[in-house]
Amino acid sequence: MTNDDRPTLRAAMDPLDDLVLAVRGDENSGTPDYELPPAVTLDKASEVLGLNPAEGLSLAKSGAYPVPVINVGPEGFRVGTAHLIRAVGLDTVRRALRVEG
Repeated sequence: MTNDDRPTLRAAMDPLDDLVLAVRGDENSGTPDYELPPAVTLDKASEVLGLNPAEGLSLAKSGAYPVPVINVGPEGFRVGTAHLIRAVGLDTVRRALRVEG
């Protein structure tokens, strides 16, 4: 990973065998590694993007959400964490999800 604009993202398994996004840091710069969930709720994604959750839901239903959404049926919508990283950057997503490096 050379910078936070283009982090190296890979699927991995955490110690509990849950699927995570492994964000690997640059060994030369001391940038830490992170494990992030592969997807987040629409409410959390809306928070990260600076949207009101109700507005986010309306945009998702109309197909106009700023990043791709996954319709999981009665449970609502989920948003891929990688799409959020591309939209607002790794640091913003990491802070919003409270992931420490």
